[in-house]
Amino acid sequence: MRSDLKLIPAIRSLWTLAWPLIIANSAVPLLGLADAAIAGHLDNVSYLASVTVGAGLFSIFFGSFSFLRMGTTGLVAQAEGRADNHESLRILFNAMLLGLFLGIGLTGCSWYLIEPAINLADPADSLIEPLNQYLKIRLFSAPATLVTYALTGWFIGRGETKVALYLALGINTLNIALNYILAIRFELNSNGIALGTLIAEYIGVIYGFMWLLRITENGALLQTAVMKWKTLRTLMRVNAPLWMRTIALQSVFVSLSIFAARIGPNEAASIGLFLILLSAASYALDGLAYASEIEAGQSKGQKNFSRFINSLWAGALLTFGTALSIIALVEFFGPDLLGLLTDHETVIASTSSLLTWFRWVLLILCFSYWLDGVFIGLTRSWDMCSTMFLSVGFGWVGALWIIGSQHIDDLFKALLIFAVLRSISLGLRLPSVIRDLKTPNHPKLVE
Repeated sequence: MRSDLKLIPAIRSLWTLAWPLIIANSAVPLLGLADAAIAGHLDNVSYLASVTVGAGLFSIFFGSFSFLRMGTTGLVAQAEGRADNHESLRILFNAMLLGLFLGIGLTGCSWYLIEPAINLADPADSLIEPLNQYLKIRLFSAPATLVTYALTGWFIGRGETKVALYLALGINTLNIALNYILAIRFELNSNGIALGTLIAEYIGVIYGFMWLLRITENGALLQTAVMKWKTLRTLMRVNAPLWMRTIALQSVFVSLSIFAARIGPNEAASIGLFLILLSAASYALDGLAYASEIEAGQSKGQKNFSRFINSLWAGALLTFGTALSIIALVEFFGPDLLGLLTDHETVIASTSSLLTWFRWVLLILCFSYWLDGVFIGLTRSWDMCSTMFLSVGFGWVGALWIIGSQHIDDLFKALLIFAVLRSISLGLRLPSVIRDLKTPNHPKLVE
């Protein structure tokens, strides 16, 4: 082992950054679990299917613009590594502007695409109306969601991981309370869940600004609140490949939900619950990935290669250990958790049969989560984009073309092949990244 490798301090440092992010990220799928539990106790399985499928589709839809969080985190972490606080704030302001404009545009354009998209998906007849109403209500939260991405990315890039925790917990706690009140007490069913989420998102933006004002220096925010084309170009240069990469990734889960909806309502609900469990696991692992973003980005800003290597080893070990822990929890408590989420026995039985697939998919995908964090912190977005297109094209689409999509097991065979190719292809790019960072004054160290 290298003499300058200080693994224990690196693990301790990474964990200090990661644990608030793990809790913060876990709050997001906990919202999905709470929504599923609320909808699962309504009188019609179509409400459960519309909420799980609709929430999953919106998670994927909004997740397509998560580059605002990722790109902001990487650039801000590098600015923090250079101790350039004003540049950090300039990146934030321009990222929020970009998120606001994109959110308004998405709300206007996508309103007219919901019904054609539902018709294209061709779900069961009982799903059409509740799913249509759910999607139309949730669509209006787009501006708030994208601005929150930028704010969260800034907090994480600075290493303010506890603030990111407070923001996530505040939004999601309010969201769960509103969803219960509107869906159950006011008997608005799945529409009430959508409306509660919408209200919580906008209150969350206000809450995020309160934290922003609290931790910035007097006048610093106003001094940097200027749209700069140079900063916008940097954001777009980093974010464009991340956007394409995210679209490709989300297309996998969109098509998974669509194929499941075509099979039937019970299968759609089962896939929805499976994706909620996978999201719970992936959000927890993403907490470690976000910490790796901070360490990689700030190491690059400082041009500190030893710090980068130490954090690299720490991230790999913590990620693998966490994935094994999650798999063990699902092994013991998965069936009981499904029973809490819904009263429909056929859905519980169908979802329980998918838990074996869950274990293998997560064990393989965990390494790609960690590598994503490293590459985001270094703003190596083209590497992420090219490997993702390779994985989706050959691993998902190619596998479906050979295996088919008529049964749930067929879908999960293709998903597992995609997971393997995603982790391997990104891992093969890591030695090149390490060589680039090890070379003093390498051009790729300079933005």
